[in-house]
Amino acid sequence: MSESKKVVEVLQEYLAAMENACAVLAQGLKRLDPAPQKTGLSEESFNSLKWEPAKGERLGEFECAFKTSNQPDPWQRAFNVLKSSSATLKDHYSQEGFAYYYWLYLEKYSDRIFRKRKVK
Repeated sequence: MSESKKVVEVLQEYLAAMENACAVLAQGLKRLDPAPQKTGLSEESFNSLKWEPAKGERLGEFECAFKTSNQPDPWQRAFNVLKSSSATLKDHYSQEGFAYYYWLYLEKYSDRIFRKRKVK
């Protein structure tokens, strides 16, 4: 691997770490201030990911965005927001006006993001 590629890789890792730190800080501030805070991540950021249909016995139809099937930066940004929000199936991430619920299942998978369409 060339020196310039190594430098780029280190900078990308640093950027991902800083994005995660900012998301964690925002979550901490949110706990201090009961007024709802927007993370600045619109649903379009999630919609830009490549989603693959899936089906579960209890959950029914949902979708997964796999890390390997997406561009690293947009996928990591969405993952960091969900992780810092502690988004799970029971306590999912969705802002007002979103068409989907988003969550992670970190006990089993660290390479995918899940979503399910809201029932209208």
